[in-house]
Amino acid sequence: MELRTRPLGFVRSLLLREHTDERAWRKGANGERIVGFVLGRLPQGWHVFHDIPVGERGANIDHVVVGPGGAFTLNAKNLSGKVWVGATSIRHNGYPTDYLRKSTDEAGRAARLLSAAVGWPVEVRGALAILADEWTIKERPAAVWVAGPRGVKDWLLRLPAVLTPHDVIEIAAAASKPSTWGTLADTPQRPA
Repeated sequence: MELRTRPLGFVRSLLLREHTDERAWRKGANGERIVGFVLGRLPQGWHVFHDIPVGERGANIDHVVVGPGGAFTLNAKNLSGKVWVGATSIRHNGYPTDYLRKSTDEAGRAARLLSAAVGWPVEVRGALAILADEWTIKERPAAVWVAGPRGVKDWLLRLPAVLTPHDVIEIAAAASKPSTWGTLADTPQRPA
């Protein structure tokens, strides 16, 4: 039975801080909104796209950012407790995560799709914007930038320009089209 049909169960889960899928989803969505708000403060010349559906299996990219410093996929995480970052791994409350691998894979997929859409190679770099109670950064990963939301925004602004204004507009235009991402909404359907 869903929590919406059991209001007392929902209240009990809040009071006892029990883990529920609904609470986890809501916390993640709040993290994505916070990261989106911070990214929305990037200056003119930067383009930010939120919650990009990719493919037909329900996958999504939390945020795609295109600006003078390049093209990026950003994955938002809203975590309770401690985050430890090393050169090749991220741990949450002492447990290993697959965040770096997923971020690298996501950036690679976005690079292939954007490159196909614009007709020339587009490099895409992954980043993780993590909200957490406590941080330890032992060593930064080489392939994925990891920081809090403001740290990610500041990093983007410090990057040297690698794209011309024309390139930025062309990539951003491609990123804005659902057909670039292979979503069902814009994929031509075969007659039955």
